[in-house]
Amino acid sequence: MQPQAAQAFDAFDALPDPAAVLAADGALLRANPAFRATFRHWVGPQRPPWGRVTPPELTDGERRFEAPSPDGRQFEWVERIMQGGARLVVARDITRHVRAAEDALRAKTTLFATLTHELRTPLNGILGMAGLLEMGKLEPNAQSYVGAIKQSGELLLELITEILDYSRLEAGRVELESAPFDPEATMQSVAELLSPRARDKGLEIAVSVRSDAPRRVIGDDGRLRQILFNLAGNAVKFTESGGVVIEMAPRPNGRLRFNVRDTGPGVPPEKQALIFEEFAQADAGVARRHGGTGLGLAIVKKLALAMGGEVGLVSRPGFGASFWVELPFLVAAAEGLPLSLAGVRLCVVSPSLLLTQTLRAVAVSLGAIPVERGDYADVVLLDWHDGVDREEIDALRRSSRAVIALAPQERRAAIDACRAAGIEHYTLKPVRRGSLVQRVRAALGDEPALPAPRALDETPAQQTLLGLRVLLAEDNPINALLARTLLTRAGCIVTGVQDGEEAVAAASAGAYDLILLDIRMPRLDGFEAAARIRAGAGPSAGAPIVALTADAGEEERVHAAKAGMDDFITKPIDANRLLSVAARFTDRPNPATFARE
Repeated sequence: MQPQAAQAFDAFDALPDPAAVLAADGALLRANPAFRATFRHWVGPQRPPWGRVTPPELTDGERRFEAPSPDGRQFEWVERIMQGGARLVVARDITRHVRAAEDALRAKTTLFATLTHELRTPLNGILGMAGLLEMGKLEPNAQSYVGAIKQSGELLLELITEILDYSRLEAGRVELESAPFDPEATMQSVAELLSPRARDKGLEIAVSVRSDAPRRVIGDDGRLRQILFNLAGNAVKFTESGGVVIEMAPRPNGRLRFNVRDTGPGVPPEKQALIFEEFAQADAGVARRHGGTGLGLAIVKKLALAMGGEVGLVSRPGFGASFWVELPFLVAAAEGLPLSLAGVRLCVVSPSLLLTQTLRAVAVSLGAIPVERGDYADVVLLDWHDGVDREEIDALRRSSRAVIALAPQERRAAIDACRAAGIEHYTLKPVRRGSLVQRVRAALGDEPALPAPRALDETPAQQTLLGLRVLLAEDNPINALLARTLLTRAGCIVTGVQDGEEAVAAASAGAYDLILLDIRMPRLDGFEAAARIRAGAGPSAGAPIVALTADAGEEERVHAAKAGMDDFITKPIDANRLLSVAARFTDRPNPATFARE
């Protein structure tokens, strides 16, 4: 061997990093001691040192990539083509750096979670107290000031929630559930949550489902709801007139396509490629007007990819935007017969073109026959608004068998006006297909009328909550004051405690109709308190338990169910939601009720 070659091999063997020379077919020609010590498992082309990872294509005779070894260590590889087709490979152990980065990411995620919780706690108090003020009698100026406080607080709460969601996803903490659910009900719940916000802007929000879409699927209902809420919330935020439609249609290979279509300004072509990236917003001027972190669509993309799906956008400036997400779901068995209005001639009368088109599509999906205004119809769906007069109603009655009013769910006055105008049947917007079918059948005399859906301002405080015994465990005095005030006003008898141990002791000693537990409490958190109450033999061991939390994420929902909790109320505590939950459990036999009999 020539002295120069011998020196080169000595230098090769002395390299501190694992290095080897491979033949063109991957056979090991030479390896330094560090390589042989590190990759003892590797014997040739059948088992390359980087395991199952497929290296990228060569660029100018070289490629770099990262891959784990069988013992769990992480290596950075450099491969270079040598004369004659042989390859020189050098590996650098980067395990320590990778783990340090992972530790730093976990620490950042924990910091974000802690900070957002600490920020949300006082913010929940601000919004809750503003809500209490709003329920009282205020002069007009004071009413507008309280409204401004709530609006600003709600925007801040949205920003904090987005940051927390994104920090979880960035850390790879995406846990997917798999259970049967109704995707149309998920879409409808998103539309109903966003309906007050849309109405405040004069927008319509509606749901449309194709007739061949599955009624039940198996997958993660919560993650789908999060995706649709982000997309539809974004659409409502950036749309100034018209409205938003949430659509669902089946696709090949067991996939469902969800479309959120709006009549907003649209997205310029040069911005569309970046719209799903972090902190990206299509229009800086619009973003300044509406606020936001620019994380909402990035969260949608990360969730869709984690669920095995994909996202996209179709838009033309000035003609709105259509954001879509396609996800794989297994079809589950559905109960009952499909909804049907087969053969019913149905006319939609609305000043909103978007709502008219959507309800016609809904009618077609149910087998109904859409007809134009002026033609004979079995049923007319009249979108109630301030411009409707008695003369118009009489004309519609003459050309149809029945008129059904579509009333905004937040306005009791609209329903009263419908009744005063002689319209017996109504349903609430955003329209549920099941409710629409029932109302049409009742209006045509095909089946008895069920009680009409309750408007949001028909709060359960008007129902019988008098004497309901409630145990409230909340360590934050402002949140405790808010919940106690709302419940007491509705006629409940409230016992308050400040931590989990006091809650367990109270539930063991007394009988309660409902137990409200804050998740984060000193000494004993809400999960453990719930588990101990359920495991005990006290008079309230079987009472309904509802979690109070600032962050009702999927992890907390699963944890709560395992602890024996029945429901969730997110903070800031909403009066309607709190009293709705309380009212729902009054019909359920419980220890306190029996104790009073």
